Amino acid sequence: MLTAEPHKIIVGNSCLRHRFNLWDYESTSLKISEILDFQLGDHFTHAYDQYEKYCISNNIEHSITRISGKDQQSKSILSSLGFLSIETTYEISCRVKNLKNINAKDHRNKTLGTECNISDLQSLASSIFDYGRFSEDVLIGKELANKRYGHWAKQLYESGMPRKFLFSKDQLIGFMFYDVQGSEVKLILGGLSRIYSHLGQKFWSQVFLSIPSDHMIKTSISANNLGVLNLYSRFGFNFNNSLVGYHKKWSSNESIIY
Repeated sequence: MLTAEPHKIIVGNSCLRHRFNLWDYESTSLKISEILDFQLGDHFTHAYDQYEKYCISNNIEHSITRISGKDQQSKSILSSLGFLSIETTYEISCRVKNLKNINAKDHRNKTLGTECNISDLQSLASSIFDYGRFSEDVLIGKELANKRYGHWAKQLYESGMPRKFLFSKDQLIGFMFYDVQGSEVKLILGGLSRIYSHLGQKFWSQVFLSIPSDHMIKTSISANNLGVLNLYSRFGFNFNNSLVGYHKKWSSNESIIY
């Protein structure tokens, strides 16, 4: 995944780190600046003024950031600066040996694999997601959000990241990409064809059964994705933290249209 070195703006005891999201530009042609973190302090207004000048001079179209759902002060500041709350994400986790309601039965007429046709993967990934920081922003729109998901799945596949694919009579109907770091497994991106969504518990169970019992599984999910929220709740995942995504769209005349 393409990344750019972050810029850091420091004014007194205030700072703001941001970067241009090269990967998002490659996948959507949108010029997006992500605020990675910030420290309010006494001079934050001046630090933000410098950031605003950067966005205007570089024709940035969208600014995005995520903050703790408990950070009321930052929520207030971002709202005053023209950012809108777009989506809420839950960070969840569960150790494999503590999982509940694992369905170990074989899929009828379904097979698992680790290789697939990349065009089929892109097509599936670009048609099954309704939630996420891009999908839930009406000023970015579903078309670009879907294109981004397809591009993301393609890059994950080409990276050689651990994955599981679900097939029905050789047709790709589901996938899961995950990253393993020591005894921690992070579920990166996964989903099922809409007409096979009822197989969620079985497919996720097969993924979990391939992970050592002492490993901790972590992932993040949109608060609006009730079906997936219920799925992870049935498995016994702990809901640890919430993050709120804030977006701001810049217009070509250097004003904010939100």
